[in-house]
Amino acid sequence: MIRIDEAVQRHLQFLRLTGKASNTIDQADYKFNRFLDIMGADSRLDDFKTRQDVMPYIDALRDKACQPVTINNYLSALRGLYDWAIAEQLVTHNPFHQLRVKVNEPLPQDVPSPRGILTVIDAIEVPLYRTFLTLQLHTGMRINEVRTLELDDVDLDERRIHIRESKAGKSRTVPLNDMIYAIMETYLEDERRRVDSSLVFPSLRGGTICKTTINRHLTNAARDVLGQKITSHKLRHAFTTHLYEQGVMETTLSELLGHREPKTTRRYIRVKENHLRNAVNRLNLD
Repeated sequence: MIRIDEAVQRHLQFLRLTGKASNTIDQADYKFNRFLDIMGADSRLDDFKTRQDVMPYIDALRDKACQPVTINNYLSALRGLYDWAIAEQLVTHNPFHQLRVKVNEPLPQDVPSPRGILTVIDAIEVPLYRTFLTLQLHTGMRINEVRTLELDDVDLDERRIHIRESKAGKSRTVPLNDMIYAIMETYLEDERRRVDSSLVFPSLRGGTICKTTINRHLTNAARDVLGQKITSHKLRHAFTTHLYEQGVMETTLSELLGHREPKTTRRYIRVKENHLRNAVNRLNLD
């Protein structure tokens, strides 16, 4: 029976041949290696036949303080590996089939308003971090999409940004509204670091800026201004929720966010209590 590490290499090659994004392939490789680190580098595909066989992996991730969403993300990659292995007639079973851990959805109050987040961002002194996060807030872009954004991808004449390769493996175009257009214009002309780099937001050495650094600046400012923790991913939730409350359709939001399925977009929408109250108050039985 084939070893998992051998199967992984064949599976990754399959993903490349079917046009999956390089970022997607790299992340899958990381998740498979983490499974092998926990369950044994010499593990074989047929060593895991039932859910009970892979429960030690889930328990180990929990012990490492992995969040349920992250665990499900890892399980999804392994489910895909075994689905491929079944199609290749390497195994006859998938221990990860329909295996998910429960995720407790955050309450609507957990997502601050865009105006509140903008107040937090304005408290950040460094123009690079301030503009980086403001762009996220106004476009709903993922942090990695902003980190890897290149100068050629920003079209100020047409007021839009081209995202070459998203997490979903497809490119998309996101328009710039008047406010973020003016901010980006000022940043690119006057505030961007003068380093040899094609990146819009380069590090001091011209490379890709660290996610931890971005989130640290945002978290520190949020604690000072709002007294609560905010990560960059909350900006994507705030962007989606605000536009949804303004009447933007889920299909449009899916395009802006780069989601393949509208059901993915729904997880980003947090309808505030006052909107729920307004909705039920419309009930008229006269």
